Amino acid sequence: MNIRLPVAVVLVPLVCSGCVGMTVGMTAPVVKIASQHFASESDVTLAREASPGQLETAEGFLAADPENRILLGVVAQGYIEYPFGFLEDDLESLPDDPDHAAQRTAITVRATGLYDRALGFALRLLQLDDKNFPAAFNKDVASADAEAKKLDKDSAPGLLFAGLALASSINLNRDDVSRVVDLPKAIALIKRSHELDPKFYNGGAAMTLGIIYSSQGKAMGGDPDLAKKMFDEAIALNNGKYLMPKVMLARFYAVVIQDRALFEKTLKEVLATPANVFPEQRLANLLAQKRAKRYLAHADDYF
Repeated sequence: MNIRLPVAVVLVPLVCSGCVGMTVGMTAPVVKIASQHFASESDVTLAREASPGQLETAEGFLAADPENRILLGVVAQGYIEYPFGFLEDDLESLPDDPDHAAQRTAITVRATGLYDRALGFALRLLQLDDKNFPAAFNKDVASADAEAKKLDKDSAPGLLFAGLALASSINLNRDDVSRVVDLPKAIALIKRSHELDPKFYNGGAAMTLGIIYSSQGKAMGGDPDLAKKMFDEAIALNNGKYLMPKVMLARFYAVVIQDRALFEKTLKEVLATPANVFPEQRLANLLAQKRAKRYLAHADDYF
């Protein structure tokens, strides 16, 4: 999750912009490997404190090579993971009362800004595959969907990150009609990413669709049955070792169908699972367990 850069970075004086691009191009794979290593971090506080500076550093490399596919993917992913993993966790932990209203607003504004930044980087990534995609995206959902259907598997990361960033900002601003109207567009991009590469990002597209489809009951236009199918797919992909889909299934699907037994059983399973059962995603598992513990403590609020 996010990026851990090498301890020492040797800066060599360069005499031309082409040399800069070449140097960054050779560095980008190292940055990607470092970001993958960061996901195995076992200290949540260390990860939180390190993430912003590391993201800024990666974005600085990107400024030197603006069309670097690897760096665009790393930065787009990082600006989604930081607000989801830490800022939204802060937001959920705060009481929803007048005494904390200003604090909740400040966190919401900051998280929204980071999701919007992630969307910008994801669109730049997609533009490398289809120069017309950003313009189509900025039109209506039909235009965005039609353009997305022209893309192949290489574009699955950009499509997922764009859709996920958009959906996340909408979720934080449900009273903003100008944002909510774009939810079908976010769904279209995520669905296309899922069609192209359902295994990408540990089944992230399936998990996100599960959240969206179970955010409302059938009477309000949701689809809990399809949500369950999506969650099951995401969970099965890593044999249940990646814990976040289980937590989201409990928080959204079990709540929308009002199945408290499933809610409690699933979250207790998450807490009983060692976070290092999936060493490559230890940090995400620790964050999932943190949420699971909080959701269990507030079960009476959901049922």
